[in-house]
Amino acid sequence: MAMPLIKILEDNAALVWKHLQALYPRLNKYPVPEVVANNRLWRTAGLAWCEDHRVEFATKFFGKYRDEMLTVIVPHELAHIADYIMHGAQASIIDGGHGKTWQKIMHSCNLPGDKYHTFIIAKNEPAYNIVTGK
Repeated sequence: MAMPLIKILEDNAALVWKHLQALYPRLNKYPVPEVVANNRLWRTAGLAWCEDHRVEFATKFFGKYRDEMLTVIVPHELAHIADYIMHGAQASIIDGGHGKTWQKIMHSCNLPGDKYHTFIIAKNEPAYNIVTGK
């Protein structure tokens, strides 16, 4: 049986958060943000709820873009949480949360500081089944 998507996301987020903690020791006193798989997101691949210490990921993208979701989108959203912790709410306002401090965090993870993904998916495309992995 395939591993449930939420477990994959939680495990991946834990690895990314541990990496961010190694780069930015100030994050060590914060646990891994809560991870939510969301079936209703269809344009955005992920969301960071900084004040709630929570990230959400669109299940719909996992069928076509699994690797990119795990290697780019998960770190992208966690970088928002890290930026908020280290630089305050003001960081969430600057350039829609994609300001210089957020970009620096992304670059420290060897990732581009891109604001948007380029995934193409139809609104009526079925969501990735978070239990069966299909």
